[in-house]
Amino acid sequence: MVEIADTKGTAYLQGLIGFNYLAKEVSTLSKPMKILKDYLQDKVGQRKTLHLKFNDGELEEAIKGVYQIKINPSDKNFLNDLRDVLEDKGEVVDRQKTKPGQTITFKSGFQLYLSGRTLSNVIDETGNPVSAKKPTNDQQEDGFIINLKEGSLFSHLKINNKIGFEFSKDWYSSFTKSFDAFTNKIIKKSSLSEYEFYRDSDNKKLEMLNQITDPEILPSAKDNWNPSDLWCVKISEKNRLAKAIDKLHSERIKNNNVSIERVNKFIETEFKKMNLIGVSLKQVTGNSAKVEKITKDAKYINSVKFLKYGPKMDFDVTKSYFDVNVKMSCLKNDTLDYFFRFRPRGSSSALTQNGEGRLEGSGPADGAVDKKNVISAMFPGADNITKVDIGKSKTIKQAVDAIAKKDKTYKSLQTWLSKGIFKFVNISNLDKTTDAQSIKRGLLNLNYVYLFDTYKDQKELYKKFYLSSKKVNEFSSIHYKIYG
Repeated sequence: MVEIADTKGTAYLQGLIGFNYLAKEVSTLSKPMKILKDYLQDKVGQRKTLHLKFNDGELEEAIKGVYQIKINPSDKNFLNDLRDVLEDKGEVVDRQKTKPGQTITFKSGFQLYLSGRTLSNVIDETGNPVSAKKPTNDQQEDGFIINLKEGSLFSHLKINNKIGFEFSKDWYSSFTKSFDAFTNKIIKKSSLSEYEFYRDSDNKKLEMLNQITDPEILPSAKDNWNPSDLWCVKISEKNRLAKAIDKLHSERIKNNNVSIERVNKFIETEFKKMNLIGVSLKQVTGNSAKVEKITKDAKYINSVKFLKYGPKMDFDVTKSYFDVNVKMSCLKNDTLDYFFRFRPRGSSSALTQNGEGRLEGSGPADGAVDKKNVISAMFPGADNITKVDIGKSKTIKQAVDAIAKKDKTYKSLQTWLSKGIFKFVNISNLDKTTDAQSIKRGLLNLNYVYLFDTYKDQKELYKKFYLSSKKVNEFSSIHYKIYG
């Protein structure tokens, strides 16, 4: 066990041990630390990215009266999630001491700080020193892939030596669980020698893999189409695959009428024959790894249905987000509770809408709702409400009245709001005085709530949102996902 008082220079307490220390030493912070502990109780991987900062064995103030908890590695969406949770529980953001997209400072006396640099001198949740260096995405993926190439799981030390990075125990545990899941559910251990394995982000991978993921032939960002980090190529089929993909690529480049569905059908056929297999890799922090086949199967897509709204969610228009709780059904579940969160991405100063979906009460989100092909396609121009002059408005309600007067486009929004009948939210703080940036952000969110609420085909709307967050877009292709 390491005593923090004995540390020299800058040091960090990880996760729970940091929360407990700060709550004990600064009584006014016991409430927000409990909020973080409760929220992150089952989110071990995310919790371990939080680090309380010290200097020469003593708590260090980032600014006078404010203690710092670093999020490392940097994750803006996680920062926003924590802000939302803390604000919902009554913690107040000190906007004068907050830098959007970098730090969020709370008036109770602590700040969350995004950190991209490698941290050293970290004490983990058990009180032991750890290397807080985070492997790059390439190192993470290579640390797993080399075991497939070898045909068996390397020892922890051998993986470190081969990749040239000292992976933590958590990472080796993830490699072990992912390897077991891969060889049980995707390719048997005895058949690994029949394949070559390539990291998607390696530009030196097979030319046919560069061709099949060429942005010039894809309808959206590569990960919206197929988020595979790993490609498995059957050696006996490699030459045939290369010729077929080269032909497909050339035809699609020359003629946009060659549809992405044709490319997807080719990938699906070879996937089912186990000749070309894409796999999305996530760090496994749970007890075991799960394998899920993500497919644009017509039977599955047809089975996905929006049943009804769940309980109404509270929507404070001065906050940076709004939530939608829905009941969905699909082949695997007669009824499932699903949860969407919509907010400007990146920081509370952003003014374009984004969304993500997850199972209610679960950990990390399934994925983002495609901005270009879903949100913007269904609601073109909806973000433009932030460009309308709000005059001297001090509240969201005043701003709605002001823009409705200036632009008749927003008269229906004003009418809807005045009726006060909302399908999926309880709206509050319309008359609360706030700053101009918060008003614009509130207008953006309120406009989308209105557009969702009044959309003519609710079943279509939430089906598209659900499939997009699950990465089963109309143009997506089949792949496996390892996570846990």
